[in-house]
Amino acid sequence: MNIKEISEIVNFIISTELEQFKQDYELKPIPESQDIGSLSIAWLCYYCKENIDTTNREAITSFVDLVMRNDRYDIEGCSRISALQAASFALTGNETHLNDLLYHLSCYQSNDRTYITKSLAIICPIIPFNNYFFRYSVEENLKMNYGGDETVVILYLNSYGEFEDKIRWFKEINNFTANDSYRFLDDLIAGKSISEDFFKNTFNEIKSHILFRILKHSYLYNNQTDLFQERRIFPKTLDVFQDDHPLDEITFKFNIKEV
Repeated sequence: MNIKEISEIVNFIISTELEQFKQDYELKPIPESQDIGSLSIAWLCYYCKENIDTTNREAITSFVDLVMRNDRYDIEGCSRISALQAASFALTGNETHLNDLLYHLSCYQSNDRTYITKSLAIICPIIPFNNYFFRYSVEENLKMNYGGDETVVILYLNSYGEFEDKIRWFKEINNFTANDSYRFLDDLIAGKSISEDFFKNTFNEIKSHILFRILKHSYLYNNQTDLFQERRIFPKTLDVFQDDHPLDEITFKFNIKEV
């Protein structure tokens, strides 16, 4: 499969998922398909950035801008377009979209925080560790003891930044480690491993959805070989849709010890 064929598949999936997202945007309750569809868009934008055409780039960013300008954005819009904000940042480096997404990581609704965490997890390696809104939201989660704090801290520690800055941050949050609810922080500082399957499960779900879409829409290619012999999709070619990701694990160890 050459670059052109990869681009065709990627852009077709993104355009169809985005169109379905727009059609379902006003539905309540939020369809589960909407979340996984938008997360898949973000995944493809992160891993296949160079393959995304101008039409899809503009469609994603313009829709995000449209929702963010809506009067009801802070009430419900911010919890629905998180993955598209992540996709926009992956494609364009738009810090406005990223910072707003990071700010809402500390929202009080657990379902919203879960979806936002999933969205940020995809682009985690390119989020600056020293981003003000990122640090604020992580520490707010710890202060409020919302739950799911381990995932938020793991997310934060795997972002883009200097190891020394992460050590310094740990030294500055000693007040949290005194709370019995945050023994995992003590374990991390002591260099112990902690288990967390949230990210692994999320990525597997996203990749399964993308794979289903690829196989579904390539059915014609795979079954009419006389017409599309050179465009058949083999399992090994699907490797282009993923790469090593620091959160694609179930055990995390940072070897950050107090000195």
